[in-house]
This record gives sequence, structure tokens and C-alpha cells, in this order.
Amino acid sequence: MKSNEFEKVGDLLARQYKISIRKGRSWCCNIKNRVVYYIDQDIHELPEDHILGLLLHEIAHIHYTTAPEYPTFNKELSQVTLNMLEDIAIEHIIGNDYPNAGEILESTTQEVLDQLIKILPKLEESEHEKALLYASTRFQGRGYSTNITKYEIVGQEISEVMIKNKDNILNRKQTSDLLPIVKEIVDILIARLGQPSEADKNRMSFDSRKQTEGDEIQEDDGATPSRRGLVKAMGAKPGNSNSAMPHPDIEYMGNIVDQAGIIGRRLRTILKRNNAMEFGGRYRTGKILPKRLVRMKVLKDKRAFAKRVVKSNQSYAFALTCDVSGSMFGCREDPASNAMNSMYMVSEALRTAGIPRSVSIFGQKAKVLAKMSKNGITWDQLVQANVIRNTGQGCTNIELGMEKCIEELKTTKAERKVMIVLTDGSGNDDDVRDMYNLAKTQKIECIGITLGNCDGTLGEVFGAKNNIVLENANKIGEAFIKILKQTITVSEGQ
Repeated sequence: MKSNEFEKVGDLLARQYKISIRKGRSWCCNIKNRVVYYIDQDIHELPEDHILGLLLHEIAHIHYTTAPEYPTFNKELSQVTLNMLEDIAIEHIIGNDYPNAGEILESTTQEVLDQLIKILPKLEESEHEKALLYASTRFQGRGYSTNITKYEIVGQEISEVMIKNKDNILNRKQTSDLLPIVKEIVDILIARLGQPSEADKNRMSFDSRKQTEGDEIQEDDGATPSRRGLVKAMGAKPGNSNSAMPHPDIEYMGNIVDQAGIIGRRLRTILKRNNAMEFGGRYRTGKILPKRLVRMKVLKDKRAFAKRVVKSNQSYAFALTCDVSGSMFGCREDPASNAMNSMYMVSEALRTAGIPRSVSIFGQKAKVLAKMSKNGITWDQLVQANVIRNTGQGCTNIELGMEKCIEELKTTKAERKVMIVLTDGSGNDDDVRDMYNLAKTQKIECIGITLGNCDGTLGEVFGAKNNIVLENANKIGEAFIKILKQTITVSEGQ
């Protein structure tokens, strides 16, 4: 789903329920101020049903959740227990009030339960929280018939209490009606697992989360760390890890990424036309086939000449590399965010067009983030904080990034190989020129994008014609699109 499509849906729901919908750091809501927060990145990575399901869940919290009086003893454990029960209750209520909402939420719930079973053993949560999460899956008919771990055994016992009180949970009149069931569950948790540690209490506490996350957090909003892990897992592509943290100084920009689909489809149309064999020259440029002599004699055919066939299909491969040295961060125009979003946009456009590409970064060292492939990559795969920091941000070794591009392009048999280098600084001209000459021997086209008001090293080595100079980092995306359009064009014979 694109950002503008989500905004249209959000506006309709906002007017209906008298709420506000804003970008945030998690899927959560502020019940008091009637604000729903969402993660912009998820809008592009999750299926539409799941996006609407998450949105409806937060709206249901605002619409149906009432603030209860928590017990002073075991308040934190009571909060997360009540939130687990309330999540089930509000989805049932809004599903009954709006039939279409019930179908959407059912689809999202099934995906959440599937992912929860997979990631639950790896979650860095307390045994108390794991037991509650497992109890939720057992209550909704998922989980294992034989329970082995401690949290599974306790979760099974809690689920039996929940099943016994199923009608009271699903048809509760107000949130505080769930408190007697909460007390029964908390007593089981304390009896079987003991009191949670102070660190666990702080993580579970709504008050401590509000201090770190501000107005986005409100009681009973469902924005627990485990829930965020679930949302992340729902958008994961096979084979990709979701444990790495994204770089805090790189912001996701939906307005740039949204262009990937349009550009990709346009490139794919051009490639389909080029991949067809075409006729070269006029009809008399070919030879006369023996069987055509009959047509000339009997039918008086004056166009009996065979046409000369020209092979016009060119295969392409791109290698993208981006500067992540210290100078790319901390500027008002945010070069790092613009650069990484633009590379992600180009990568997705090439995936749509079926063109192999690789993505790498460089600073003091160079690192390949995505090897040469036609497969999709995730945003998190590109902006892992530890990978970016490990490249070393103290200097700009452009030649190392070029070397990674050459290595990746060597692995493909494409007829046209293109390297795109993005930097905001200057490197060692001699080292970059050596790598440029090596690329030319491999028949690799080198194109540069330089941020600043001068050509820099890339202009000096690649030549002014093959280096785009940008004074404004906000134009990076446009520069990448311009390169794609100029590189992948309709063949001259058509």
C-alpha cells in the first residue's frame, strides 16, 4: 500500500471515529487524546489486510477501552494481563459491530498467531509475559498439544481459566469487568513463576514507557515490545533476520519509496519491447527464400523478400553503492536518509522490472548489503545500525565501494553492466582512477552522483558527463530515476 492510499483510508476512518492518525515509532494509540500512531515503513511492507487490521485494532482501543483502576500490588503484571484480555475483547466487539472489520481482524489475528508461535522462544521477554502470550494463542485455538517449556505449561493453565470465562471476556461491558479474571491469572503467574524482577516490571510498566516514548504511549494501547516484534515479523521476507536494529539517524521516507512501483513497471514495459526480436532495415535488405518464389510468380507478391532479423534484447545488471561516512549524517537536508531511501526505491524498481542488482555501502571499509539478485530486500536489511557503523565513518574510500560493485557485476552475464556510486566527498583520485580503469576493462559503465557544489573525485575520474552534481540532497531520488530512464531505453530499431 502506498502512503497516499493509506492516508485516504485513514482520513475516512478518522472522520468516522473522530480520531487523529499520525506517524509514530510504533503501532499504538493515545486513548485520552484519541490519536492513533503508525509506522510509515510498515505501510509499504505489510499486506493491505494486515495494515487495516492493525489500524482497526488501535481504533477499537480508543472506541471501546475505558481506563480501569489497577490494584496497587503487582500493578505492572496486572497491566499487561489486562491488556492481553482487552486485545481479545475489543477485536470481538468491533468485529460484531462492523462485519467487514471482523473479517479483516480475523486475517490479521491468524498471521499474528502464526508469527507469535515462531518467535516466542526467541523473545527477550520475562517468563510472565511469555506465559501470557502463549495463553492467548491457546485461547484462540493455536499452540502445541504437548507443552514442554515452563512458560508453555503456565500459559496452558492460564488459557484454561480464560476459556472458562470466555463469555465474560468477549462480552464485557467495560474494561474494568475483566479485573476479576486478571486477578485470578496474576495469582497463577506469581504462584508458578514468582514475582517479576524490577527490570521486568520497568519493561512492563506503562508509566516507564511513557517517560521514554512521550505522548504516543497511553495505557491499554497495546504497544508492548513483544507486539512490535510481531509486527516486524509479519512484514519479514523469507531468509531475512528481523533482530537487527535500524540506524537511528536514517528516517524512512514513503514519498520516495512510493515511486518504485511506477518506475519498475515502466522499465518492465521497455524491456518487454526490447526482448522481442526486431526486423532491421527495409524489406529488400533480406534474402529471397525459395518458397517465396512461388508467391512472386503466382500471387505477384512484390514484398517476398525476407526481412533481416536483428537481435535487440539487451540484458542489464546494476550495482549500487552509497557513501555512509560521517559527513552524510547530521545535516539539515539529511543526505543519509535521502540516499538510503533512494537506493531502496531503485532496488525495488529493478526488482519489479526483473533486473538483477546489488547494493553496498562504503566509508572506511565497504560492505555488501544485498548481493546480485532479482529477489526483494527489506528496508531493515539496508539500514542495520551495526553494519553501517562497522564500515567506519571516519573517511571516504570510494574505491572500496567500487571494488564491491565490480565483484558483484562479475557474477552476472548481463550484456550491459552499470555501476552507480553516490558520495558527498572526495577520495584518493589515483585509487579511484585505478578502480575505474579496472571497471572499464570489465565493460562496466560507471555513473556518479556527487552531493555538493563541485564535481569532486567522481567528476574528475568519471568525467562531467557521467557525474551528476547535486547541491540539494532532496534531489537524490530524481537523479537515480534519471539514470534509470537514460540507461534502459527503447532500442533504436523500434
